[in-house]
Amino acid sequence: MKITNKLGLPDPFVRAVSQKTYNNEGSWRTVTELIGPAKVSFLRRKHEADIEVDASELVYTIQGETAHALLERAAKTMQAEGWIAEVRIHDEIEGKKISGAFDLFNPKTGELIDFKVSTAWKAKGDAPEEWVNQTNVLAHLIRNKFKNESGEPHQVKSIKVLLIMRDHSKLEAKRDENYPQFSVKYIDIPVWEDSKCGEYLKNRVILHLKAEQEEVLCLPEERWAKPTTWAIKKLGGSRAIPGGLYADPIKAQEALANLGKGYEIEVRKGENVRCENYCSVSKWCKQYKKLRGE
Repeated sequence: MKITNKLGLPDPFVRAVSQKTYNNEGSWRTVTELIGPAKVSFLRRKHEADIEVDASELVYTIQGETAHALLERAAKTMQAEGWIAEVRIHDEIEGKKISGAFDLFNPKTGELIDFKVSTAWKAKGDAPEEWVNQTNVLAHLIRNKFKNESGEPHQVKSIKVLLIMRDHSKLEAKRDENYPQFSVKYIDIPVWEDSKCGEYLKNRVILHLKAEQEEVLCLPEERWAKPTTWAIKKLGGSRAIPGGLYADPIKAQEALANLGKGYEIEVRKGENVRCENYCSVSKWCKQYKKLRGE
């Protein structure tokens, strides 16, 4: 990967965000990669030497790594209470070496904790699907490949995510009772049956293997796809009126006709948010080019 410095940032900053501290210990895929789009993982490895990322886009890596380092250091001082931090566990599935590293685990209580540094938006509603998938796969590796001193398997009885919100606003918390009221949230993750974890993991490995041999498409949810919508709004306004968003242009036109004068329809073109803004390999992706009509 090539790191650019379009803003002319200080060299120490560029060096800090460019240093690779992550070590997958020779794994074919990690858990984080396996739960992600198979096509993206394949293209990243294929074009690794040609991918360009600007240093300004890596600023959040410092926040995440700092939080993990501090929590890991604290956990290591609490080993007497049973806490174990940052252990990478390996397994072999379909002839491929995979691995996953848990952030914090307490064998005495069976509690698995994963640290996340993200946005306040992630604190609303249920835990994102990728968090549920990732942590349950880690729980599966702990149960099956991480033995205690007596050689017996560990039990994972509960899973939680400790979410640290990098963009939390106290003012917004005062204005909106539904907004996260604190900058940290402890989120419960549903614990799968171990057989479900194993089946899910095997299926992900098979899919990633398939992506190395043939074209595998990213699903709409993997592309963060937003469909085209038709919004009815007041003339000159910017927001849709209550109930004024339609997925069908004909229904939007019918609703507009019933409203009479003073309203208009705005076409809000759909987009693949991840592909267009957050995917480092989209320029090599045939599917993305086809979606763009190229």
